[in-house]
Amino acid sequence: MGSLKSGYEVADLLTLMSSAIRNDLHVSSYVKSVLDAFLSGSTDYESLRPYVWGQANPKHRRSYCDEERESREDRKRERRSKRCHAQRFSKD
Repeated sequence: MGSLKSGYEVADLLTLMSSAIRNDLHVSSYVKSVLDAFLSGSTDYESLRPYVWGQANPKHRRSYCDEERESREDRKRERRSKRCHAQRFSKD
């Protein structure tokens, strides 16, 4: 990274990016908005939290992530149901 200070700055940026990913936000939109707010001198940190920002900016959410998550949960429920059904009938 070049120096210890730049390493900390990169770590902060990567933390910001991973927060956006975990909250299903478009990373570039979220990071740009947060950096613009900081550069303008805003101290309203609550509104910059990823969850709050995502609710205020729904067009910048990655909606396909919700669909993928639901699909995974459906498959997980189906596998669990099959396992329980198989165990129940194997005991009889």
